[in-house]
Amino acid sequence: MLRSLDEPLFALDGAGTTVFVNDRGADLLEADRAALTGEPLLGRLSDRLGSYVQDKLDQAIAAGEETGFETYADPLGSWIRVTAFPFRDGLTVRVREYAEQTGALAPSAVTEGVDGIAVLDDGEFVHVDRDYASAFGFDSDDLVGHDWRRLYDDATTARIETEVLPAVAQRGRWQGELVGESRDGESVEQAVTVSEVADGRVVWTGREITSRKQYGRELAQQRTRIRALFDKSPDGIVVHDADGNVLDANDTECETLGIDREELLSKNVAEFEVGYDREDLKAMWAEMDEGEVLKVEGEHRRSDGEVFPVEIWVNKVIVDGTEQYIALDRDITDRKTRERELRRTREFIEKAQETASIGGWEVDVRDDTLRWTDEVYRIHGVTPDTDVSVTDSFGFYHPDDRQEMAEAFERLQSEGESFDRELRIQTTSEQTRWIRAVGEPQFDGDDTVVGALGIFQDVTERKEREQELRETKERLDLAVEGANLGIWDWNLETDAVTFNDRWATMLGLSPNEIEPHLDSWEERVHPDDMAHVEASLTAHLEGEAELYDCEHRMRTADGDWKWIRDVGRVVERDADGTPVRAVGIHLDIDQRKQYEETLEQTREELRQIIDLVPDLIFAKEEEGVYLLANETTADAYGLTPEAVEGKTEREIIPNADESADFRKDDRQVIESGEPLEIPQEELTRADGETRLLRTTKIPYTVAGSDTNAVLGYARDITDLKSYEQRLEEQRDNLKILNQIVRHDIRNNLNIVLGYAEYLEAHVDEAGAEYLDPVLNAAREAVDITTSAREVTELLLQAETERTPTNLRHVLQHRIDDAQAGDHNALITTVGGVSNASVLADDMLGSVFRNLLQNAILHNDADVPEIRVSTTGSEDRVRVFIADNGPGIPDERKEKIFDEGERGIDSEGTGLGLYLVRTLVNRYEGNVWVEDNERGGATFVVELPRADGGTGA
Repeated sequence: MLRSLDEPLFALDGAGTTVFVNDRGADLLEADRAALTGEPLLGRLSDRLGSYVQDKLDQAIAAGEETGFETYADPLGSWIRVTAFPFRDGLTVRVREYAEQTGALAPSAVTEGVDGIAVLDDGEFVHVDRDYASAFGFDSDDLVGHDWRRLYDDATTARIETEVLPAVAQRGRWQGELVGESRDGESVEQAVTVSEVADGRVVWTGREITSRKQYGRELAQQRTRIRALFDKSPDGIVVHDADGNVLDANDTECETLGIDREELLSKNVAEFEVGYDREDLKAMWAEMDEGEVLKVEGEHRRSDGEVFPVEIWVNKVIVDGTEQYIALDRDITDRKTRERELRRTREFIEKAQETASIGGWEVDVRDDTLRWTDEVYRIHGVTPDTDVSVTDSFGFYHPDDRQEMAEAFERLQSEGESFDRELRIQTTSEQTRWIRAVGEPQFDGDDTVVGALGIFQDVTERKEREQELRETKERLDLAVEGANLGIWDWNLETDAVTFNDRWATMLGLSPNEIEPHLDSWEERVHPDDMAHVEASLTAHLEGEAELYDCEHRMRTADGDWKWIRDVGRVVERDADGTPVRAVGIHLDIDQRKQYEETLEQTREELRQIIDLVPDLIFAKEEEGVYLLANETTADAYGLTPEAVEGKTEREIIPNADESADFRKDDRQVIESGEPLEIPQEELTRADGETRLLRTTKIPYTVAGSDTNAVLGYARDITDLKSYEQRLEEQRDNLKILNQIVRHDIRNNLNIVLGYAEYLEAHVDEAGAEYLDPVLNAAREAVDITTSAREVTELLLQAETERTPTNLRHVLQHRIDDAQAGDHNALITTVGGVSNASVLADDMLGSVFRNLLQNAILHNDADVPEIRVSTTGSEDRVRVFIADNGPGIPDERKEKIFDEGERGIDSEGTGLGLYLVRTLVNRYEGNVWVEDNERGGATFVVELPRADGGTGA
């Protein structure tokens, strides 16, 4: 579009080099447009249009101001109008021919033209161009033939007659500013040049400067106002260069720093900004773009050395091509103090909330938003950045409490009813916690509920304490009742005693037969025990014993004597420390006493029994001293039990190494407090014979003391070891058989599965959600029992005879079964199944059943896709079962066939693939797993042929 303009158009950079020229411009300069680009333009324009043009354009570039002028171009033989528009880095120049001719005016006069031009002869206008006339609101024709005084008032006319015209007559030229009058009476300010040409005519050139003068006046006023605002700004302002040298500063900055302006203008910013060093500041400024505002916090130092925090806004500007920075700073000492106080207050509140396990919440029902404090997030077990909605918050409540909370919140919204509830929530870690939730409605001016505020407090510990207290009281009441405890409460000042019913019935008395006095007790204590009782009671009353605890006999209603344990404590003393009140219990220990009387007899009988036991029975305390040794133990060392007991192992065991090993095991049991099973260890008897023992050692505390000891039981298994070796294989089989679900359970599972499948057609969608897991679990359990039966059959077969077995028949049968068992799976054969005969037995189908089941069950695809293919050679046949599941890592490809090894995320027994490998090995074949192109696993079964390579 620019190239097609009818007027010549040029663009120059700041150095006067051509950056654009259109076709008419190239024609004007009689040059190729492309050749002009990048070349100096002003010289060419001067040659073509006259030297006056270059002078004016140089002035326009230097001043950076728009200019327009008319001149007579001798080479063209015509008047032209040149308009120049400066931009940031250059100048745009437009040239157009001027249609109106002024006659044979001398070029020296015409070259004085600026924007508007007028030619006068004997005081009358003989030529007025459009720009000159329009400045006064006239057309050119309106002024031609009129006297120049038409455009000026009397005062300006007098000035022109006394100052301007005499100057032109004397020097041929006058320049200055005049104020004319437009057609509508408005003032017109002009910059005017008046020149006399050779024929006596006068050329007036003028540029209207009314707007510029007004702008100048306004600018001066604005500058005055800005400077006042600058100096009186409540914030300090500093203008500095890229090195930090201060160029200007307002009064506030000077007052804040305690430095007068003259001194401040001689400083560098780094001299009073102590939050950054000079190099950091310069680097920070250098990274800024023009017009960018950077906000930072720093520290300023006053003239008296005081340092205070400031907030600084720095704006980068370009002034006369120089980078300058305007920095506004604000003293934020008070704000920092408030922030520290606010931070301390917040920390205090947060600590208080955390300590009290209490937080706050807020709901805005208008936009259904929820806000929690950090403590509420912590109570729920979620991080503070978790997005929790109102609906989400109800999901945390315990299912049994959720409806109650929802109804309380609904009443708050609909009726403005507050709530205060103690309910349970379930945290993200699946912990159940008790909380107190309090909510208060928030109303707008129309008494409409617009939100809610409340607290949320973790009261789990209180609830647990309350529960524990209830349980303790219940246990205490139960213990008192269950243990048949008699209770007494003794007033030592009056000797009045309160007894509970059990205290009386324990002695065969009714409560009515007991007087509430100390005599009721004293008269029933056995006379032989009274001295002991009084001594124990006195020791406690005088503070020598923590408790009164005494065992004595009391007379029953029928005159017999019963042993009682009497335990009490002083619970109240007066100011002098004298006992005032004591409480206690009576415990019937008559049976225990009778037991203790027979215990000695029993102990002796027990001793005889353990001496008859053919195994070693012994007990040793921490230092290794024998507390007990039966005759078998003593005989091993060639001693009697009496000779062993009281001795250490080092003193009686012939073999020092064995003694050290035994001692090490004893210490382990005592220190850990855990039993220790030692399957096999050696013992060298006193006669030198070495025997094998299976030993069990358990920790215990010696009765009547705090002594830690170890009790041991050792059986001589020397003769059993050879027998155990013969039974080892059978035990291994039993270990596997213990994992198998019995036949009866399988039958019951089939009944469950049958009835569950029948129910599929009789339940709704909600019921189907629960029925499907039942069906799946039953089917998986039936599959497990199938694997169990197959493993059992395999293990119980001592030998098996391999016979030719049709591979296609067996494999196709198992494919059909697997497809029928899982309709969601897609099982296809690729290339047909080989009809070869392989050497196997009737359990070959178990191999393919387990592999197909494994491919389906451990498949994470939406539709499990299983591809079955076969290949054959002269003596071997390979079956490939490939799935689209997650695949099997290389490090697990061998392990998955081990007994009990489970697949990734499997909940099965791990026997299926173990059975596969066991059967294939028995058939003298091989099985392994490979990766496939779908990312899944391919199980490969290789079997020997029975048909000598015949058959497809």
